[in-house]
Amino acid sequence: MPVRGGGRRVVLVTTVLVLTVFAGALSLLSWDRANQVAGVVSAMVGVAALGVGACALLAPSGNTSVQVCRTGRATATGGGDANTGAVASSSPGAVSVSETGDALADGASANTGYRRQV
Repeated sequence: MPVRGGGRRVVLVTTVLVLTVFAGALSLLSWDRANQVAGVVSAMVGVAALGVGACALLAPSGNTSVQVCRTGRATATGGGDANTGAVASSSPGAVSVSETGDALADGASANTGYRRQV
């Protein structure tokens, strides 16, 4: 699930707070002990980041919505193709078409709005 709008701000503020607490905790330790703790924590964060990245790559892309609105006029002749909206290979999400323009064809193919390309 993507993070949007205010969610990004929450993630940023939480990250800054965690880093502040972590830096404060490290400042209370001796240099040698702080170095050990920081090394272990950074290794864990690195592995976690790789895992999150792999999950993001393998996750389904989610629903895509197509909206076609207020398109212009298109004319095709002699076997051409006229489309006054969108042509897409697939759309697993919602498709909304409104106020499309005129598509005229003379010995050709014409479409107003959305066409699924096979």
